[in-house]
Amino acid sequence: MKRIAYLLHNFPGITDTFIKREIRSLQKTGVSVRVISVWKPKESQTTPAILSEWSTDTDFILPRSALAVLYILLKVFMRAPVRFMQTIYLALQTARPGLRGIAFQIFYFAEAALAADILRKYAIDHVHNHIGDQSGTVTMLAARLANIEYSITFHGWPVFFDAKYSSIKEKVGAARFIRAISYFCRSQLMMFSEAVDPTPFKVIHCGLSLEKYKYRPPSGQVRSLFCAARLSPEKGLTFLIHALKELIDNACDFELRLAGNGPSLDSLKKLVAALGVSDNVRFLGFLDEDQIIDELQRSDLFVLPSFVEGIPVAAMEAMAIGVPVVVTNIAGTSELVEDGKTGLLVRPSDSKTLANAIMRIAHDHPLALRLSEAARRKVAEEFDVAKEAAKLRECFLN
Repeated sequence: MKRIAYLLHNFPGITDTFIKREIRSLQKTGVSVRVISVWKPKESQTTPAILSEWSTDTDFILPRSALAVLYILLKVFMRAPVRFMQTIYLALQTARPGLRGIAFQIFYFAEAALAADILRKYAIDHVHNHIGDQSGTVTMLAARLANIEYSITFHGWPVFFDAKYSSIKEKVGAARFIRAISYFCRSQLMMFSEAVDPTPFKVIHCGLSLEKYKYRPPSGQVRSLFCAARLSPEKGLTFLIHALKELIDNACDFELRLAGNGPSLDSLKKLVAALGVSDNVRFLGFLDEDQIIDELQRSDLFVLPSFVEGIPVAAMEAMAIGVPVVVTNIAGTSELVEDGKTGLLVRPSDSKTLANAIMRIAHDHPLALRLSEAARRKVAEEFDVAKEAAKLRECFLN
């Protein structure tokens, strides 16, 4: 059986839940999976428990001394000098313009050489990457140096927004297969890679371990609103806070609980204070999977006002538990949340529409119940990690 490696930028972190679920599901099917992380996460990005759980499965490329890096570069060169030079040429071909772009690409090449040395150590047959950004570049180069096949899971907007310099065409062209987490994602990959044949692009969803997400129907009262997201501008959280203000002004006593952290934390707190809704908003910080589940079990409604998403796992978690969801109609979100069937879709950047959707569910319990039941079925049918990992296993092994 093929030996598989996952080459990731920074693993295992608090927010890597969906990748961790996927790897564990593959391992349960008998697939040998080794994780290679370019960087070891900082203390603020992980926990001792997470590091301990993954310590036997994971190798870290960096940090290490300059002398150690030079030694491995020399070893990789001596093993296959022609391939080494060809890979340097590929790295330079796919560099961003300017000296800075070349410098970064040389650094990625060095990371790839270190990764290739680990791939050879474990006799890895196939290396896989999540996201497809700079870690996808490292994966492409490492696979070339190690003379093995590779694949990439693309998620969405970070790579597509930088499509001109993300080398999507080169990454797609040399890969054994490309996994897209949604049909929208596949359409963008085909557009930016100029591909006409969809066959190499496998639509395989991220999924949940459904046994952890116990379904319960929604209560007849909507009081607690919950959102789990990175606190950053692209998540549209200012519009959620403005929607909350509008609801409170209309005599609705809601509490908004925000899980996550990020660069917008201070500005969001200032907005909450400026609008006079501090008593109705709770900032919870980073929560792990079990803590998210606990919050969802107590929540009446999940709201995600993002401007960009792949397929929102946080909404998927809410749907699995039975919490009705209101999310913005962007990118591949409608492949998870079907408007009026498994949740409500609203226009992005429109706080009034968002407030109206919240009120619609709050005032219509039969609707909330229908959405809840259909949402759970949707997740069970299309977003079960065991089923999706089985599809991915076939791509790796066939």
